[in-house]
Amino acid sequence: MEIIKYPLSPRFSYKKWINLLWLVLVFILLSSCEKVPLFNFIGQKEYSSQDFVIGPPLALDQIKRVGSVYGTPGAAEGGGSHKGIDIGADEGTPFIAGVPGIIVAIVEGGDLYTRNKHVELEYNSEFSLVYLFEPDRKIAVSLGQSLERVQTIGYLGKREVGYIDQCVHFGVKRNGDWVCPVPYLEEQVRKKLNDVYKSGSPGELPNICNCPEHEHYF
Repeated sequence: MEIIKYPLSPRFSYKKWINLLWLVLVFILLSSCEKVPLFNFIGQKEYSSQDFVIGPPLALDQIKRVGSVYGTPGAAEGGGSHKGIDIGADEGTPFIAGVPGIIVAIVEGGDLYTRNKHVELEYNSEFSLVYLFEPDRKIAVSLGQSLERVQTIGYLGKREVGYIDQCVHFGVKRNGDWVCPVPYLEEQVRKKLNDVYKSGSPGELPNICNCPEHEHYF
């Protein structure tokens, strides 16, 4: 009995490769955007909002000064109130992940306040941490990178004109909006930042936030 072998249809093969090419092009386009590449979501742990407690943004014994704090009048872009906490330290001091998460934005030349860069660390779909710093300062992470708590994000660089010393602006976003970080800080972190702030030159606010509902934290 003669066995007849049928070759693969050229038409089938052509369609297959065209579809594959489209998938590759779509993946490249998505990965080139200022967003997390799609493959980083596969297996990515979703942390609970109930466990959102922020550790030190840098080693507590390296904090030298606390400048503008949450709610400081006129300290934000456009003259609005400040949306985070400015933490000063020596040049070269690493600032670190206060929570585990994934790097979802690295914006160089961004303009939230001046010519700052910023790095955003997403904890889950509700909360993220934002670190802003001046252009000379080094970023030690890459877009889409997963971080564990206390891993290094970047290093403080040279002092910029208009600043008492080099600092990192540290803030919290909830559902994309700036919120006061105080309720989410570990107690030791909140106490250290507040003590350093009050021991320095008198600020415009009595504590590191200007929220009446948070007075019980101090």
